[in-house]
Amino acid sequence: MKYKTINQKRYLPGGLCLSRIVAKRDFGNIKKGTLGGFIEDTRNLSQTGNCWVGEKAAVYGLAHVSQDAVVRGHAVVSDHAIVTDNAVIEGRAMLDEHIFVGGHAYIGNSTYLSGTATVIGNARLYCYGFRSQSGKTLMPNATGLARIKDFAFLEGRVSIRDHATIAGHCKIIGRVRVIDHALVCDEAEIRGNALIAGRAHVIDRACICDRAVIAGDALIGRHTILGSKSFVNCNGIVMVNGRLDDIVVSGDQYVTTHGGKLHITTLERSVNATA
Repeated sequence: MKYKTINQKRYLPGGLCLSRIVAKRDFGNIKKGTLGGFIEDTRNLSQTGNCWVGEKAAVYGLAHVSQDAVVRGHAVVSDHAIVTDNAVIEGRAMLDEHIFVGGHAYIGNSTYLSGTATVIGNARLYCYGFRSQSGKTLMPNATGLARIKDFAFLEGRVSIRDHATIAGHCKIIGRVRVIDHALVCDEAEIRGNALIAGRAHVIDRACICDRAVIAGDALIGRHTILGSKSFVNCNGIVMVNGRLDDIVVSGDQYVTTHGGKLHITTLERSVNATA
């Protein structure tokens, strides 16, 4: 055994009692006698690998920390959440329900993950949990079946939910919402108060910012920058090497540039012409 529980208790609201752990031997970066955080039961922290619950962190319920994962700071992992591989959970981060965090993922600040969301790869989350308009409900930064992976970077009061996927080297910063079946990948950036919804794809080095909304089956790529109150819906495709503000594409249109000038083609007409 690499650790044991000792008679130092922490009581949670509702009366649940957690016990502090202490290392019984050297392993990883932990030395024998090092005091750790708090767990409900030895099922919460594996006795194998270099995994550890440190400082004032708490792991309870059926949550499980294994392999070389670390939960530290004031972080809380509960319910059926799993933290494994080389993942690090710290700060005041909270994980509950059926969250899975693996790979070399990092979860910090006051990031709140709930539902059945998955964070893997080298993803970095420096988010802040926020409350509903009524102030009564703490809203998660990622929930539902959301997937955050690869080298994705998230910061701020972001909300990733439903079946949304964040991948590649993309950056999500601010009060951004990515919902439904939306995909943000490659080196795309979403900033400000932007909303990505439906089955929209934001790829390449596109940047969606301010209060722009991308929805439907829209596709935004290349070095496109959509700002202000831009709106792209339906099957709209925007591929320009520049910035567009307040543009509205609500039909099956392909927006690009030719000779430095904006060019908009109606996709349906293009198909009919070809036919």
